[in-house]
Amino acid sequence: MPETDLGPMLSPRSVAVVGASDTPNKVGSSVFRNLTSSGFAGPIYPVNSRSSTVQGRAAYGSLTQIGQPIDLVVICTPAATVPALIRECGELGIRGVVVLTAGFRELGESGRILEAKILEEKSKFPSLRIIGPNCVGIVEPKIRLSASFALGMPAAGSVAFISQSGALCTAILDWALLQGVGFSHFISLGNQLDVGFADLLDYLAEDPETTSAILYIESVVQSRYFMAAAKKFASRKPLIAYKAGRFAQSAKAAASHTGAMAGVDAVYDAAMKRAGIVRVFDMQSLFACAELLTLHPQAIGPRLAIVTNAGGPGVMATDTLLEENGQLAELAPETIKELDAFLPVNWSRANPVDVIGDADAERISKAVTATLADPNVDTVLALLTPQAMTHPTQSARALAAISIPPGKAILASLMGGEQIAEGRRILQQSGIPTFETPEQAIHGLMHLIDHSKRRDSLTTIVDNKPIPLAGTREERRRYVDDLAKPSMKPLSEMGTSARTLTEPESKQLLVRYGIPTTPIRIAPTASEAVQAAEELGFPVVLKILSPQISHKTDVGGVALNLATATQVRESFERMIAQARSMRPEAELLGVTVQPMIAELHGVELILGAKQDPVFGSVIMMGTGGIHAEIYRDRSLELPPIDRSLALRMLQNLRCWPLLQGYRGAKAANIEAVAELITRFAAMIVEQPRILECDLNPLVVSSSQVIVLDARFVIGNSSFSPADPFSHLAIAPEN
Repeated sequence: MPETDLGPMLSPRSVAVVGASDTPNKVGSSVFRNLTSSGFAGPIYPVNSRSSTVQGRAAYGSLTQIGQPIDLVVICTPAATVPALIRECGELGIRGVVVLTAGFRELGESGRILEAKILEEKSKFPSLRIIGPNCVGIVEPKIRLSASFALGMPAAGSVAFISQSGALCTAILDWALLQGVGFSHFISLGNQLDVGFADLLDYLAEDPETTSAILYIESVVQSRYFMAAAKKFASRKPLIAYKAGRFAQSAKAAASHTGAMAGVDAVYDAAMKRAGIVRVFDMQSLFACAELLTLHPQAIGPRLAIVTNAGGPGVMATDTLLEENGQLAELAPETIKELDAFLPVNWSRANPVDVIGDADAERISKAVTATLADPNVDTVLALLTPQAMTHPTQSARALAAISIPPGKAILASLMGGEQIAEGRRILQQSGIPTFETPEQAIHGLMHLIDHSKRRDSLTTIVDNKPIPLAGTREERRRYVDDLAKPSMKPLSEMGTSARTLTEPESKQLLVRYGIPTTPIRIAPTASEAVQAAEELGFPVVLKILSPQISHKTDVGGVALNLATATQVRESFERMIAQARSMRPEAELLGVTVQPMIAELHGVELILGAKQDPVFGSVIMMGTGGIHAEIYRDRSLELPPIDRSLALRMLQNLRCWPLLQGYRGAKAANIEAVAELITRFAAMIVEQPRILECDLNPLVVSSSQVIVLDARFVIGNSSFSPADPFSHLAIAPEN
C-alpha cells in the first residue's frame, strides 16, 4: 500500500500558497483570503513571482525564498507550472501539496502528459503526497484551516467528508453551515493523481477525531487498496457512500449473460457491500446520514417507536420503515399502561403512538420519555406538526430536555415552514437529529442500521482452505494457456484478445475443478450423432457446435429429449440447415450429443464471472435459463468466496424460496450448490485468463446439481501478468 502518513497535509503547522494574488476573481486570491480570515494559527506564506505583497502581506518570489519549514503547499498557478513546483517542493522536503489548478486529464492528451510529468517528479520524493489536481481543496475545521476557494468554515465535528466532485463540496459546505453540521475533515480529491479514497480511509481509520465518513465516488483506482482500506475503516466506524454514474453505459460489449447482467454499477454495488460500505442513492439520504453521524456516531438500534401528534405522518413513517424492511417496535404492556394514564382515551394504544392533535409540549415529552424507556424500543422518532395546542418551539424545548438512556436515541421530524424553524434549531443544538420529513428520518436511520449489520459481517474471515482439485495449480493454468492459443482474435471492447471456447472445451475445464456436468460427444455428421447417442443412451440432447454461435437457442440450435435414432438424425439435419441459413458466416463443426437429464424439474440457475475493468473478476449467481436477462435476479460477489459467502449469494436471490422448497416441492440440495460455487470461485481465482463465462443452466434439485451448458471467453487479461492475482480486488490471503 502507498504511504499514508497524511498528517503534515491534514494537520499542517504552516501553509504556503503558490499563486496567491490580489486579483479578486483569481483562485489564488480566494484561497489566500480564506486562509488568512478563517483563524488558522500558523504562518501563511503568499508566493507570487510578480508582486512583493499580496493582500497587505509581504510575498515571496518562490518557495525557496521563504526559508522556513513548510508543511503544506497550495498550488493555484497554471497547469504547465505544476511539475516544476512539485520538484521544488520535493527538494525542500515538503510533504503535503494540494493542487487546485485545473487543466489536466479532463482536457485530454495534453493534460495526461502533464500529469505524467507530475508523477515523474513526485516519484523522486517518496514522502511527498499530493491531493488533486483539479480540486476545490481541503478544509480542516479543528485547526480553522481553509486551503480551498469554497466559502465558509463549518464547525469542528466528527464526520469526514471526501468527494471527487468539487461542485458537490461547495453545496455540502453551504448546507452544513445552514444546519450547523460539523466535520473532522472536508476534502476534495479532484483527479486523484496521488492521494485517493484508499489513502484517506487508511489514515482516517486511525484518526481519533473521525468517528464516521461520507464519500462521494465517481470512480475508484487501485481497487485492492481501496477494498482493504474501506474494510478496515468500516469495521471500526460507519462508512457511507454515494456512487455517481449509476446508469452510465459500460464500454464493454457483453459476450455472455453474465456480462450483460453484471453491469458497471452492479459491480460497484457488490464491492461496496463486501467492503462494508453503506450505499445511499439520493442526496437527501446523504444529508440525513451526515446529520445522524454527526450527532450519533455510534450504532442506533433497529427497534423503532414513533410518537406523533398527527396520524398521517405516523402512517407515512411506518410505510417507509416497513418498505425498507425496518422493525416497528412492539410496545410492552407496561408501557401501554403508563401511556394510558395520561393520554386521551382515543390515543392509538399501539406503535405509532398517536398523542392526538391537541397535545401540548408536556404530553409530547411524557409520551416520548415513556416510550423511550420501553425495553422493546431502541429509537424513538418524534413527528410533530404545528397544530392549535402543539407549539413547535415549546415542544422542541421539552424534547431537548429529555434524558436519553444509554444505548438509545431520539430522532425528530418537525414538519412545516416558518412556524417550526426555531424548534428545529433548538433540537439540532441539543444533539437530536432533526429532519424535514418522516421519510428522510427513516432513510437515514435504516442506512445506519445497515452499517451495523455490515460491520458484523466484516468480522467473518473468508475461509481460504484449499479445495481438493485434480493436478497442480501450474498444470491447470497451463491447460487454460493452451486453450487460449488457437484462434485468438482482437476483442477491443475488453482491451485485449480472446476466444470463446466451444461447449466441449468449456465442460472439460469444469471437470478439472470437480464441477459436475454432463458427458459430451462431438458429432460432425448425422451418423456420428446417432452413434454417440447410442453409446450415451437415449434420450439425448443435440446442440449446434460453432465457435461463432454462443447463444444456441437463437438459431434453433438445441433439440431436447430425442428418444430414437431417427429423431437424432432428423434433428441434426434440421439444426444444421437452420443455423446455416440464419448464420451463413458461422463455421459449423457439427453438433454435440449429451444425455438428457431426467430430472429437469429442478430450479434453473446461472453461475458466471466477468472481469470488471476496476474491480477485476466478479462472480454472479442468478435465476438461469434462456430468460436469465429478463428476470435479472442476480447476486454478485468478489472472489475469493467460501461456503458462507456462497450461501449468502443464494439467500439474496428472489428465487431463494424455490430452492428451499415451495408448495410441497422438495428443497434443493443447498450444500451441493454452495460446494459448486466455491469450486467455481477457486477456478476464477487461479485463472486470470477467464474474461467472461456462464454456467447456464445450472440445474438444482433435491438429488443433483449439474451444469447443462457452459461458455467461456478466455484471453490475455488486461491485469498485470507479474501478479498471479492481479485480477482480484481482494487478495486470496485476505
